[in-house]
Amino acid sequence: MPHTNLFMINAWLNRRAETLGLVGLYLFALFAWLGTTPATLGLVLLTLGWAFARPNGRALVHDPVGILALLFGGFVLGHSLIMAALAPSGTSPQKMLTAGLDWLKLLLLIPIAHWCAGQPQRVRRLLLLAALGLTLAVLRKIDWAQFGPEFFSNRFESYLPAIAFGLVSGLGALGFVALRQAFWAGCGSWWRLCQILWLLWLAFMLEGLVLSQSRGAWLAFLGGLGALALSTWQASGWNGLGWLRRHPRQVLLIGVLVVGGLALQHETFLKRFTKHTDTLVQIARGESVTSDPIGLRFKAWLFALERWQERPWFGWGAGSSRTLIAQSGRPQDLFDYDHWLPHLHSTYAELLVQFGLVGSILFGSWLLALVWAGYRAHQSGRLPPDLGSFYLAALICILIWCLFNYRAVHVDWLFIWLLLAGSLYGFKST
Repeated sequence: MPHTNLFMINAWLNRRAETLGLVGLYLFALFAWLGTTPATLGLVLLTLGWAFARPNGRALVHDPVGILALLFGGFVLGHSLIMAALAPSGTSPQKMLTAGLDWLKLLLLIPIAHWCAGQPQRVRRLLLLAALGLTLAVLRKIDWAQFGPEFFSNRFESYLPAIAFGLVSGLGALGFVALRQAFWAGCGSWWRLCQILWLLWLAFMLEGLVLSQSRGAWLAFLGGLGALALSTWQASGWNGLGWLRRHPRQVLLIGVLVVGGLALQHETFLKRFTKHTDTLVQIARGESVTSDPIGLRFKAWLFALERWQERPWFGWGAGSSRTLIAQSGRPQDLFDYDHWLPHLHSTYAELLVQFGLVGSILFGSWLLALVWAGYRAHQSGRLPPDLGSFYLAALICILIWCLFNYRAVHVDWLFIWLLLAGSLYGFKST
């Protein structure tokens, strides 16, 4: 009898933990770019639910992704404590510890993976909720009283910086293209109406990407779109013409959006891509570089190389780049109008400067293990082709974007990482 009661209590706790975890998961997805406070609450709930569900720790430490996640987390924690204790004058140990804790939040992909559980429909639902949240955030941000033609010629940031808004919008567009069949199939007899909704929603995401006026986000999107096209071509047996004949309507819809968007916004593209070309010529010739946006990035990368060479193995500590820039005494290189550059304008440069070669290799190995786990899930059939294509496109898009930007310790990039990496990791063992 006691054993029966214990079993019933255990089953009741598991059901409550699952309810708590799934509520938190959906709350996080919907508010990831709609409201930081409810999204954070969602993370707290799903993490508590995961803890109450008593996860299998033994399985985690026998999984390469789990092992490398714990190794990277342990490295960041120990590294931040040591660097904070040895911090020179002018450096805030508290800020260094806070920056280290921000990096540790990347490990929250583990409870998210637990609740995604490798269920394709659940993952697609999460991605759709995230797209809905972003859409509502943009609509809420627009000043409808002043809305007019001039809106489409100005930079728009929603509640995110332009570079982050461009990345999220680009990922949303890639998702709508990659997951179009699942989106349409979920509408049943309303599939024609769903195709119109899909077309409008895709156009909305593409317009957001354009209005961000972020060249880095544009290049990243093109890279992701190329990866998506190659993935689709490979899935068709490398018979591109055959796929075009089988899906003429899809090709027409996407072609109209792309060509129409380029035609309507060609002035924006020309303005952004032809601006600062003189600086690129200066860089190519090895001449003195102007301190415009491109020149400042180039100088920041050179500065990062110098600082990394001084401490190549373990770097300068979490969040150290801002202090290093401010104490550089090089306003002609690292001062942007009225303030010092806040970071090195490259995620890869930040990893090397903050954590050195050791930390960068650990993080890179963790990412590679995650990609390999996704590939194995795809090969075994656990990861459906449409989601596999989306993850590949998103990976290429983010890798390119990270070359020009750094947002890893900010909630916008953190939420992208948790949503994509966490849901992908959930396919590891289903």
